Amino acid sequence: MDSIQNGVERWVGNQVIERYNTDHRTSFQFHGRAGEAPDLEYRDGSRSLRVEVTTAYYDDKNDKDKHAKFLWLAARKHPDAPQKLSGKDCDEKLVKNINARLADKCSKSYGPNCVLAVFVFPQLTRVWEMEARLEDISVPATNRFDAIYLFGEFPIGIGPTELRVWKLA
Repeated sequence: MDSIQNGVERWVGNQVIERYNTDHRTSFQFHGRAGEAPDLEYRDGSRSLRVEVTTAYYDDKNDKDKHAKFLWLAARKHPDAPQKLSGKDCDEKLVKNINARLADKCSKSYGPNCVLAVFVFPQLTRVWEMEARLEDISVPATNRFDAIYLFGEFPIGIGPTELRVWKLA
């Protein structure tokens, strides 16, 4: 894992843990990388809470990860990074990708005391559009996480963004 991915996962984990702390009246703070999976570990005194981070994109199975490549290659200043992104039905694809990430992560066992953070970085979806699509997000019945949160940095105009965390389960 490179420093860019590590930094993004830590930032996402911190945002989700801040909401978790509010929801549960706890004081978990970042402790370190948790190992292979889950990604991060937070501590509140002697209590430990781990966070698995996954990212959802505007991609579906036919897109060949073009949104993911657009974001990550540009962040790493790769010479072959795409300069622009285009597509259609972006909000629908994002919700489908969120559901696919949820299905994948919920099919695995990460052990007790683990929260799932689903991160979206939508350049095209506004907060109100995501809120309208929350009812289309399906948390599988096989969910073994203590909590599942959706976190995103949403555009609110040219340049500025708004951070939002929703509890999904």
